[in-house]
Amino acid sequence: MWCLRSIVLGLVLLSVSSVTVADAPAPTRLQIVTARSTATYHLIHKMHKVDAVSKKVEGKAVLTDGKAQVMVRIPVDSFDSENVNRDAHMKETVEAATYPTIELKAAGPAVVPATFPSTAKSSFKVQLVFHGVKQLFDVPVELTWTSATEVSATTTFKISLDGFKIERPSLMFMKVDDELVLDAKLVFTP
Repeated sequence: MWCLRSIVLGLVLLSVSSVTVADAPAPTRLQIVTARSTATYHLIHKMHKVDAVSKKVEGKAVLTDGKAQVMVRIPVDSFDSENVNRDAHMKETVEAATYPTIELKAAGPAVVPATFPSTAKSSFKVQLVFHGVKQLFDVPVELTWTSATEVSATTTFKISLDGFKIERPSLMFMKVDDELVLDAKLVFTP
């Protein structure tokens, strides 16, 4: 009798687990389209403003159960301010040889809309690792779905150079502002 109950219980558990697995939607995996994605930093000095763009943004996203998990990596030496000397000084200042990448991990809502194109504003929890320092941020994100298989994420947020233990560069005995603004436009497709 005990053996029969065990077999019946086993069959019930097996059928329940197979229904659960079969009913669970498969996660959607997306990759950043590097050729169409950029990250830009903006830095202010009393005498001028510096804008530098990276076109070597890499990463991926996984969408499941209305949630998104995103990972982004940007090589520090890929930022171009159109001034070779300034870029070399930036790489030295942020110790690019020791800390070659900026890494971002984010989590937030991701619901694929029913109609396209569609735009929604959201907020993501972001962990940013820069210059060997890890910090957490709430970051506003605008998601634009052009189709069921393509979405772009646009964001702007501020960080503190002092907070990431980066010695602020000086020009004519004046340091750049502590605030650095990061902009990103990331395009994702399967």
